[in-house]
Amino acid sequence: MVYLAGQVRSAEAGFVDARDRATWTELFYDLVLAFGVSQIAHVLAQRPDAATLGSCLLVLVPLWWAWVDVVMAMNAVHETTLQRVFLLLAGLATYGMSVAAPHALETRSEALLYAGCYLALRLLIGEAIRRECANYTIHPYRAGLAFALVLFATAVLPAPLRTAGWAVAVVAEILAPLVLSGHLRQLAFGVNHLPERFGLFIIIALGENVVSVGARVAGRSLGALELLAVSLAFLTGCALWWLYFHLVASAIAHALRTHPTPAIVVRDVLSYGHLVLVLGLLLVSVGADRIAVEPAQVPHRIAAALLPVGAALFTLTFCYTRRRMFGAASLTRFLAALLLFALGAAAPWLPGVVTLGLAAVLLIAVNGLEHWLISTGRAVPMIFHRAQRATSEPQLT
Repeated sequence: MVYLAGQVRSAEAGFVDARDRATWTELFYDLVLAFGVSQIAHVLAQRPDAATLGSCLLVLVPLWWAWVDVVMAMNAVHETTLQRVFLLLAGLATYGMSVAAPHALETRSEALLYAGCYLALRLLIGEAIRRECANYTIHPYRAGLAFALVLFATAVLPAPLRTAGWAVAVVAEILAPLVLSGHLRQLAFGVNHLPERFGLFIIIALGENVVSVGARVAGRSLGALELLAVSLAFLTGCALWWLYFHLVASAIAHALRTHPTPAIVVRDVLSYGHLVLVLGLLLVSVGADRIAVEPAQVPHRIAAALLPVGAALFTLTFCYTRRRMFGAASLTRFLAALLLFALGAAAPWLPGVVTLGLAAVLLIAVNGLEHWLISTGRAVPMIFHRAQRATSEPQLT
């Protein structure tokens, strides 16, 4: 696969015009995903325990993987009326999944709605692939239809059996791109469009932090401590935004252009890495939501650790994605993640506002340190080097 400016080339298909920017229809489709993420975050905020977190993952992963496959199906083609209709119908199916997501593992009717909409969405994606990508073998994405059938077939089972069946299907769906990764090499990838699409999803997940905290405190009588907590929650979101968009977004585009195997970047960095990034932001959103309401209280167990652990996952994932792209991980982000995990361990004994304040300070500090290193011409220290780097990282200022 060879990348040239706004075009991509594959050995099978020759030159293919790559879309540079997201279309208005794609942005509308993303709004539906924003609703789905909000629904899942709301469930976890009500019951922040391990069982609820596992249930939320079971309904989040199909939403995420279907979104990835819609992005890939639309990536190397220009928008037509037919493709607009496909995206709008995909949005309708995703909307049904989002409506049913909070209780999909609890009631049979909601499970059937969720799984039925997922099956419909997979059929739509399969049709889009058949029409627009007829020259490619896209087994990793066609395989999603089999997982959707499993979800639909097990939706009528009692809740425990349904959960077990869905867990098997979701784990298999997560592993499918690894097992079938050889087929990804046959795809053409738009080097500008893909980073923008995945960056927009990060914006959606970051926006959940703003919306959930703002909605919880709106209409309440806020004292100085509550105002401090809201401000710290917003600053935490700003610091997480900076971690991604100051350096990472442009680095992903560079890696897609220069990596000898761009399919690795698409699979490991965009598909897998961004799933963990979104999960981290979801935990931050739920944790900030609970702290903003009662900032002086000491949250219980898992609820106390949600925000720092989510921020740690978000920060640590950059070490993984950067190593996959450029052969080494950032020491500054690795250490910041360790400190955030330590804060998560201590959080059950700290008032919520203290945990939030310390997390905000750590995130702002790592951003400030990296900015100072780069702006003064110093190298950001690296760890976990590979023996030979596949490509070099761009110099960013």
